[in-house]
Amino acid sequence: MRLSTFLPAIAAAATLAACGGGGDSGGTGTLSVKMTDAPACGYDHVWVTVTKVRVHKSASAGDADPGWSEVIVTPDAGRDGHRIDLLSLQNGLLADLGQTALPEGHYTQVRLVLSAASGANQIVLTDDTTKTPINLDTPSAQQSGLKLKHGFDVAAGEEVDLVLDFDACKSIVKAGASNRYNLKPVVSVIPILVGSIDGGAVSPEAARAGAWASLQRFDPSSGAVTVVRSTTVRADGTWTLEPVPVTQQGSPGYNLVIGAPGYANVVYTNVPVTTGQSTPVPAVTLTASTARSIAGNIATANGTGSAQALQTVVDNADNALDIVIQAAFANADSVTGDYALSVPAGAAKVAPYGSALAGAANGGKYVVRASDGTTTQDSGVVDVSSANATGVDFTF
Repeated sequence: MRLSTFLPAIAAAATLAACGGGGDSGGTGTLSVKMTDAPACGYDHVWVTVTKVRVHKSASAGDADPGWSEVIVTPDAGRDGHRIDLLSLQNGLLADLGQTALPEGHYTQVRLVLSAASGANQIVLTDDTTKTPINLDTPSAQQSGLKLKHGFDVAAGEEVDLVLDFDACKSIVKAGASNRYNLKPVVSVIPILVGSIDGGAVSPEAARAGAWASLQRFDPSSGAVTVVRSTTVRADGTWTLEPVPVTQQGSPGYNLVIGAPGYANVVYTNVPVTTGQSTPVPAVTLTASTARSIAGNIATANGTGSAQALQTVVDNADNALDIVIQAAFANADSVTGDYALSVPAGAAKVAPYGSALAGAANGGKYVVRASDGTTTQDSGVVDVSSANATGVDFTF
């Protein structure tokens, strides 16, 4: 379903829940939970089986402590939960996990519980001509649920909607050459104050099959680049990011990156999102650009390395005014530590939202930011304007 069918309800629930505060006067409200997904990288299908969602008012509550409330997901025939192809949840489509009555008050724990049954969680590789499903190895912690950091208020007589954003690309990690893959779920909770962004058609038509739109935040003080939402482009070139957390008054808008394999990126800066409203983005024409590879190794003690290719597309003398985007992301192989990032050799086109696009700085120049899940390291500038780059290695 499209979120736009209940955006007004979300806005109303947010207002009423805020008025209800964190107290507990004995009334009952309703929690409704849905799921969406970011695009996966290199997979035709990513199936996960959800059994339930658990919530608790205490941040320190243990698995067996009293006080848990649960949204029990209606199981498919022959399964212990509802099997969802995450890659079907694009352009504002959501999977409805269900709802439950909750005592009013403030809740601090949300846990997503996936099935551990054989065949419950699987992938199909894009480059596998046989299209054979591969079972995902899942951590034992899923028995008690993946802990999500998100607090919310429930007011008596009102409904609160939570949307769980399951990032399939970041959640799947290759484990050596044995055709094994690990599922390490990366899931965020989208706040209830949300809007949407609707994009005009991406051209040329040849770019549409692999095109994507990525909504990002750049923090100049820390240098962190965070992907907030992303989606693939429809066959007609249009796209939708929905739901999207609203931009706060006095804060800068988002950076929107639109790209496709073999084409240079387009970047709009300071994109606003308003509660219950859709932000329009004009049609864009991508410029052909050679795809380059940045490859290396990330040595970690826990086998959880990942890499971002970051690019400064607006370069100012005052670094506080720089705009940095994520051009690519990849998990390192959990056994070998090897990784590879595909990035455009050509310069991006960039403009503030509502303005005409122009050529950006630093074409073909990237910084690789590696992480072991706790700390990060940055490479020097990696220039792929004329050739691929190898040996961009990190040790944690």
